[in-house]
Amino acid sequence: MIAARSGIAGRAFADALCLYVIPVTAAMLPWRVGFAWLKLLSRWRFLHRDTIASLWAAAAPYFPDADAREWQRRVRLLLLVEHTDTYLTVLRSDRWWRRHIAVRGDVPSGAHANLLLTYHWGTGNWIWPVLRAHGVAAHFLARRPHGRSLGLSRLSLWYGRLRGWSLRRIGSRGVIFTGDSSAAIRDALAAGASVIGMLDIGPRAGRPAFAATLLGRDVCLPTGLARIAADSAVPVTLFSVGLDWWTGRRDLVVEPLPAGAGADAIMSAYARHLDRRLVPAPEAWLMWHEAHAIFGREP
Repeated sequence: MIAARSGIAGRAFADALCLYVIPVTAAMLPWRVGFAWLKLLSRWRFLHRDTIASLWAAAAPYFPDADAREWQRRVRLLLLVEHTDTYLTVLRSDRWWRRHIAVRGDVPSGAHANLLLTYHWGTGNWIWPVLRAHGVAAHFLARRPHGRSLGLSRLSLWYGRLRGWSLRRIGSRGVIFTGDSSAAIRDALAAGASVIGMLDIGPRAGRPAFAATLLGRDVCLPTGLARIAADSAVPVTLFSVGLDWWTGRRDLVVEPLPAGAGADAIMSAYARHLDRRLVPAPEAWLMWHEAHAIFGREP
């Protein structure tokens, strides 16, 4: 972010601007105007500077012909929009959300437990109003926050609490933190609750991993959630929410998997879905800082 090393005042200013002032203003404007403003701000290279520099440094070896400035502008736009979404959940109606998203595929029913698998790609918070409209209330699997994972100052901690509250307000059952969480996940599914998780991370040492292909390269992905789903015999649905770089509209792709799919079949479909999303928009993937663990080695 702005002035990441300029002291307490600089860090607080960066968080106030990026987590509150900019997204609140954009959320209060008509979306066409608000998104146009965010696109303009995405050219300001000081916003989210350190985060974007880290992502680009990790991604650059895989895309030697990419336009570095445009790549980083798109990542910056994605982050600005993602933070704005926190406030849109509070300020906008279900009708507004439906008007600004295109849904492809069948959303699962809330009449039974579901395992929904998604990605650190795009703007996933838009799934919550859709799930609520179908009666699905799901727990969300997430890593426990550490350090300043959302920002640089105490303001980021308050923003994290606000984001958690906003998700519960629109249908989330709350977070299950990863790390020896399999029992909590199984208990939630057994109780009829749905769970949303992501597997596009580097596998932990000593844990089972699945070999797949992304962007024409070999990768390894963790299989824990897929194995829980297969053992629990719950329906599995893949989904991803894309951002139109020009209009700000969202594109939700929902892919229900066949009943009784085994862990390997789930992982194969998971990797194919992510690959279809990565090919046209690799900038929208926020896990490039883990590329060394996912791809195993740089090109």
